Amino acid sequence: MSKMKTAADRDRRQLVGATRGRDLYWGFTIGVFANLVTLYLIIQGGDLPQLAMTAAIVGIFVFVMINSFDCMDDFKANVDDMDEEEAATNLGQKFKAAPWGLFKVVITLIFGAIAITQLMEVW
Repeated sequence: MSKMKTAADRDRRQLVGATRGRDLYWGFTIGVFANLVTLYLIIQGGDLPQLAMTAAIVGIFVFVMINSFDCMDDFKANVDDMDEEEAATNLGQKFKAAPWGLFKVVITLIFGAIAITQLMEVW
């Protein structure tokens, strides 16, 4: 498969990167605030609807994982499409060296720990 080498291709790559970056930040934001809401409900105590809370907590976790992994995979694909000239730039080298797998592990650990601890409190 050929690399995307034209100026229009580079512009398109920049646009895709900016769009997917925004999607990643919004996914994190939604995940954080949704987890804050479920934490607030758990703190309030009382007779919690355990099944509904479990569905919400698991749903938030699944949403954040799908959103994050998809955005990161798109970033990686975008980087892989760079031609040699663009890959030789400082930004290109930084993106090529980015530890995509580590990012996925960290996101999974953070949001997984939140989900597990919330589920422990609900049940």
